[in-house]
Amino acid sequence: MSDPSDNRLLLAIDVGNTNIVLGIFQGDELRHHWRLTTGVSRTADEAWIGFTSLCRLAGVDLKQISGAAISSVVPDMTTIFADMVRNNFSIVPYEVSAATTPSLTIKYDIPGHVGADRICNAVAGFEMHGGPLVVVDFGTATTFDIIAENGDYLGGVITPGIELSQKILHQKAARLPQVRLHFPDKIIADSTEKSIQAGLMFGTVEKLEGLCRRIWKELGSTGKVIVTGGLAPVIAQHSKVIDAVEPFLVLRGLRILYERHSP
Repeated sequence: MSDPSDNRLLLAIDVGNTNIVLGIFQGDELRHHWRLTTGVSRTADEAWIGFTSLCRLAGVDLKQISGAAISSVVPDMTTIFADMVRNNFSIVPYEVSAATTPSLTIKYDIPGHVGADRICNAVAGFEMHGGPLVVVDFGTATTFDIIAENGDYLGGVITPGIELSQKILHQKAARLPQVRLHFPDKIIADSTEKSIQAGLMFGTVEKLEGLCRRIWKELGSTGKVIVTGGLAPVIAQHSKVIDAVEPFLVLRGLRILYERHSP
């Protein structure tokens, strides 16, 4: 539980390919969060202007921010936000990578190839739910991360995300429109739009359940499946294998890793 007398705040920054999610923690409590578009070009100064505007509207006292942690899969944006933190808070942000998370045993052939977001998901997922565990993140790519009973990161699966799949269909097939991402009433669709929706949404559920079934078979045991990412709550309504939806898993992983490893 957070200590209400401790006013120090942690800024957590999750930079993904599509969105940037910012969070403010007081202790273990996520007090504020915002979602931005990654594609907007900005400098460290522009990022600072936007961030301070959000904080002002939310009533966040910038003087109380005493630490920062960054998970990023976009190197250029990593530099921008790291510079923003250094220039304005006079602190060195903790940047998540395999090299900066010695508390996590990573079984990848090359541990440095595991994305910072996947490391955060694995750490937070295990902290909250134990293992064995499959963490599924519905982002630009849909990732499956498998954590052993003892907390080791075993590896995972990467597939195209739902929005990316829709975008490619629209770009590469001239007559296929972009559609709203929601579940149609039935799998046998009676229009092109509903056919795409059925393929994307029901197909994602089948992919989720089929891959989890194969994962548990390969492990020789079963455990929990938790999901995160923007479409996770929607997918969870249509799948029986999901045990929990954790909407801010990367941010929570950032907080845990910052407390373990920051100087």
